[in-house]
Amino acid sequence: MSQQVILRKTINVMRAFFVAAILAATLSACATKGAPSTPISDPLEPANRAIFKFNDKIDRFALKPIAGGYRKITPRLVRSGVNNFFGNLGDVSTAANGFLQGKFKQGFSDSARVAVNTIIGIGGILDVASQLDFEKHYEDFGQTLGVWGIPEGPYLVLPFFGPQTLRGTVGLLGDSQIEPLNTLELDRNARGSLVTLNVINARANLLAASSILDSGALDPYRFVKDRYVGWRRTQIYDKPAKPTAKKSIDSKDLDELDELDELDELDELDEPLSAEDAELEMLDELDDLDVLDEPLTEEDEELQLLDELDEL
Repeated sequence: MSQQVILRKTINVMRAFFVAAILAATLSACATKGAPSTPISDPLEPANRAIFKFNDKIDRFALKPIAGGYRKITPRLVRSGVNNFFGNLGDVSTAANGFLQGKFKQGFSDSARVAVNTIIGIGGILDVASQLDFEKHYEDFGQTLGVWGIPEGPYLVLPFFGPQTLRGTVGLLGDSQIEPLNTLELDRNARGSLVTLNVINARANLLAASSILDSGALDPYRFVKDRYVGWRRTQIYDKPAKPTAKKSIDSKDLDELDELDELDELDELDEPLSAEDAELEMLDELDDLDVLDEPLTEEDEELQLLDELDEL
C-alpha cells in the first residue's frame, strides 16, 4: 500500500471522527442525557414499532432460516474459526476506541490481541491471544461519544441495523471509517461475501436467544428496548456487571445449550408455552434431583417429615 493511500485513509478516518463529533454535539441539544438509571426517551415509538415489525419479518422469513441452515451444515470448528476471524477484525475498532476513551492500557492490550491473533492465529482464525490471557473488550465510537459526555438521546430502531440510540447512530459513522472490512483494499465481491458471512454467522449465534425472546416476551419491542439500553449503558459506564471475555456468550456456549435442549431441535421454543407447560417446567427447574417426577411413598413422606422436624 503506497504512502499516498495510507495518508488518504488516515485523513478520511480523522474527518469521519471530526464530523461524527460535530454531529453528536449538534444533536445533543435535542437529546436526553441518559443516566444509567433513567428510562430511555422514546418519542418516535409508533415509527420505531413499525420498523421493528419490518425488521422482524425480514429476520423470520429470510435471515433466520438461512442462519439455521448455516448452523446445521457448518461444523462447529469452522464456525469457531469464523467467529474468531470477525472478532479479530472487531478488535481493531475496539483498540482505536479504547485509546480515544483514554483507556491506554486497554488500548495497547487490544492492539496486542490483534497483532498476536493476526500473526500467530493465522489471520485471526485462531484466538491465541485469549489463551495468553489478553482480555477481550468491546468498544465502539458510540461508547466513545458517551464517555466524552454526549447524551444518548432518544431510542431509535433503524431498518436492518435494529435497536440504537441517537448517539449510537451517530457513532456508526465513526466506526464505518475504521472497520477493516470497509478500509482494506478488497475486491467488491470479496467484501460483499465477507459482510454477508459476518451477518449470517452473527445471526446463527443468536438462534437460541431469539427462541427465548419468542417464548417469553409479552411485548417483544419493549423487551428488546429495555435489554438493549441496559446493555449499552453497562458498556459505556463500565459497571461491574459488564461482561468479560471469559463470561461472554460465544458460539461454543450456545452450541452446548442447544445440545442440552432437545426442544430446540424441533424449534418448539418459537411457540409460547401454555400455563400448564410453564408450571411443569418451573417445577423441573427447581427439582435438581428430579424427585418431583415420582410420587412419594408413605414411608418417604414419613421420613421427609421427620427430617423437617429434626431441622427445627
